[in-house]
Order: sequence, then structure tokens, then C-alpha cells
Amino acid sequence: MSKTAPKEPHAAAPTEKTVSLPAEEYERLKEQVKQAEQYLRQLADVDNLRKRLQREKEEHSRYAAEGLIRQLLPIVDSLSQALVAVDKQGDPGAVIQGVHLIYRQILGLLEAAGVKRIATIGEPFDPHQHEAVAQVETEDHKADSTIIEEVQVGYRMHGKVLRPAMVKVAKTTERRNDEVRGMK
Repeated sequence: MSKTAPKEPHAAAPTEKTVSLPAEEYERLKEQVKQAEQYLRQLADVDNLRKRLQREKEEHSRYAAEGLIRQLLPIVDSLSQALVAVDKQGDPGAVIQGVHLIYRQILGLLEAAGVKRIATIGEPFDPHQHEAVAQVETEDHKADSTIIEEVQVGYRMHGKVLRPAMVKVAKTTERRNDEVRGMK
């Protein structure tokens, strides 16, 4: 008994039809196809540009701190040298001098980056720049809402507050009426 595979139905071959178009209609359709191709190329260009900008943005954010890190490296080196000196010499004066040097280096780096300290003592309290951690009573009415002590330094970079200064603020005490008249 011989088995034969079932025959697959043959798909009908597409037949080509020739359509007759007036020359104007043919040119109009040809121009539309050309415009559609141009549009698709422009769309692809825009998509490629978007992808390239996204890659550049990701790369920029990945390496944005590179300049700052490069500037911090000499300070880290100074700190390392100071620690070695402490281990070898034990001279407190040299250690103090080294710490002051490192502190000045860091402040110089911050200043070069546009970072500045927020003014505090003697300044009027400004909730946009200062964070009041305590109020200190005073009888001096002129000192009311004036900063009298800085608890932690605040910093601003190019006008934007990075960290508000923590401060203590003067608060005028109300004196009793009989004290004002001298009748203690």
C-alpha cells in the first residue's frame, strides 16, 4: 500500500492588472509617494536624534560630578598625608596645621563651584535661608527676630539654598506693666 502525501492547495498566483491613469493623476500619486518617503526619513531622523540625546543625557548625568571629584582628589591626598604624619610624628601642632590646610582647600573648592555661606549672626531671621532651632528671650526690642547664634552653617549655590543655616533667634519678652512703671 503506498501512501502519498495529501496535495496542498496551490495559492492563486497574484495577477497583475494594468491600470491606465491620466498623466496628471500619475504625477500626483508619484509626488505623494515621494512626500511620504520624505516624511518617513524625517521621522526616522527625529527618532535617531531623540535616542542620541537620551544617550548623551544619560552619559552626562553619569559623569556630571567628574569635575568635582577631580578637584576633591588633591584634598583626599592632603588628608591621607595628614593621617600618615599623625601616625609618624604625633605632633599636635602639625596635625592642627594640616587640618586647617585641608579645611581651606575644601572651602576654596566650594567657593570655586559657586557655594557660599549664608550670613547669620546679627541678620534678621529669613525662613527661606534659616531654620530656627531655638528662640532666646531678650528685652532688647531691636533684636527681636534677629539671629544671635549659629548652630550649623548653611550654604547657598548660585543663589539657591543647598542647606538652610540652623540658628537661634532673639525673641523680645513682654515686660509686665508694673515693671514698666517702676513698681517692682
